[in-house]
Amino acid sequence: MKLKNIFLCGLAALALTGCNLDEFPKDSVSPETFFKTEKELKLYSNQFYTSLPEASDFYKESSDYIVHSLSYSDAVRGYAHVVPSTGGGWNFSMLRHINYFLQNLYRCDDAAVRAKYEGVGRFWRAYFYFSKLQLFGDLPWYDQVLNSDDDELLYKERDSRDVIIKHIIDDLDVAAKQLPEAGENKYHICRYTALALKARACLYEGTFRKYHAGTEFNPNSLPYADLLQQAADAALEVMKSGKYQLYAEGTRPYYDYFVGIGATSEKETILSRSYGLATHEASAFALVVSKGSAGFTRAFALTYLDSDGSRFTDKADYLTEPFTEETKNRDPRMAQTFLTQNFTYKDGTQGLYRKNLSVTGYPVVKFVEGSEAISGSHVDIPIFRLGEVYLNYAEALAEKGTITQNDIDISINKLRDRVHMPHLSLADANAHPDAFLKGEAYGYKNVDKGDNCGVILEIRRERGIELVMEGFRYQDLVRWRELTRFDNQNADETSNGREFFGPYVPSKGRYDMDGDGVFDFVVNPETGRGYPAPTGVKAVTINKDIFLTEDTKGMIIALQDMVRRHDEKRDYLYPIPITELTLSKGLLKQNPNWDDINREK
Repeated sequence: MKLKNIFLCGLAALALTGCNLDEFPKDSVSPETFFKTEKELKLYSNQFYTSLPEASDFYKESSDYIVHSLSYSDAVRGYAHVVPSTGGGWNFSMLRHINYFLQNLYRCDDAAVRAKYEGVGRFWRAYFYFSKLQLFGDLPWYDQVLNSDDDELLYKERDSRDVIIKHIIDDLDVAAKQLPEAGENKYHICRYTALALKARACLYEGTFRKYHAGTEFNPNSLPYADLLQQAADAALEVMKSGKYQLYAEGTRPYYDYFVGIGATSEKETILSRSYGLATHEASAFALVVSKGSAGFTRAFALTYLDSDGSRFTDKADYLTEPFTEETKNRDPRMAQTFLTQNFTYKDGTQGLYRKNLSVTGYPVVKFVEGSEAISGSHVDIPIFRLGEVYLNYAEALAEKGTITQNDIDISINKLRDRVHMPHLSLADANAHPDAFLKGEAYGYKNVDKGDNCGVILEIRRERGIELVMEGFRYQDLVRWRELTRFDNQNADETSNGREFFGPYVPSKGRYDMDGDGVFDFVVNPETGRGYPAPTGVKAVTINKDIFLTEDTKGMIIALQDMVRRHDEKRDYLYPIPITELTLSKGLLKQNPNWDDINREK
């Protein structure tokens, strides 16, 4: 991890935050003559926004809830991943830029400006370290710029995750104190961005410690209750600030929020990544076969409640409900996330069901503007939003064991109010935990079995529904110790794991899936006479184009040739690259149980 001692004096214009950012000076400059004014500090710190995830990190997230036919590294990582020679996420160049920035702030004579930009630097250092903590656990902590001859520091042992999370919290506390109450716009960080990140990071670390207690990843059972309380406290500050409110306009507020541009999403968004100047491919991802044929899974579809608040999975025949029936009268967010009957995109075009556009048969509409945006979408991507803060608040208190009905009313029930769903009752949830969410086939095997089991399950339901395709699901499964939800093959290579299922198909036949009066899903038998398909519809043949769980009927099996298997004793952390281990002369230790697998040549 050699950090070169260079001064960044030729950065190109950074338009990734969506602002009109001036170019960093192209002529050679010296730190002695730079960092003098707010403009210069802003110019340098704009590069930190490139740390934010790309849109594709959202809509292509690795998840048991949405799948696609393109590269799927995290889903199969436990089976196919190797220890890399270099790279693999172990890159500290951005940290050097951040520390360099903080180290040179003293050159600005304006104390107020210095304080503000110390907050900026501290936020991005915390953001950097939290991202790395999720991947690697223990990390070397650096709060200074290293020179190429600082061998003792360059190759020191890793600091414990206990040390790292404390530094993250310290940095975010300073950032929250010194950043402005509001950013220039939703594309710049402010006080509440720091608090939202603190809530996210403390919830993550608190639940990781809780669910990995006594394992290779938390052998000393580090305490977690204080972290969960800090997560709730930070989230509550955001909630009580009055700066944000859920977007609730129109008849489809959930869908509309995710196809909003700029000011459309102002109310709920704490920090967003703008694509006003650039574009992304969220619409193409859902509507163009070559982009992945994305589809939601049955495991996800079954989590949606009925519109009256009852559990769909409490019905005796819930597993054999066909697509057109199972999508009726459900939580309205289902019809604003999945393509269901009579759906119209933002651009006014009707949503047409085409099985070849979805590997599972559950097509996607979240982030999808419509057919007019397949060449490039300008939809904003929210990095922090109030909806997530509500969920973090409720989960932290539920996992800590101190949640009350009022806590649910000011968080989870506000999310339900947005889509006119009945409220969640703490007493009812805990008195009658959902057997489906606890079950062997689709449930959480490691969930806290204590008095708050029911409400924890309901909060996980809400989190999955509210945050799908926003880049959270994989790391949620990591911190809950639930990665085997990905697996369709167990460690002993028996095929009794979980498949990625699609809708139930009752038999061969022709179906109108999108409600436009035209048969758009034509299922032909493996042998014998088939059915004609309308123009634009590609018929599928059983056991050739689609495979069903009961041969000639049943749930669609998606990506069945993809072997997915995780090692519970290894795959909750990424491996450290071989080169870094070699350069450290034994001071860096590999993460648990990665030493014995095949390594890259």
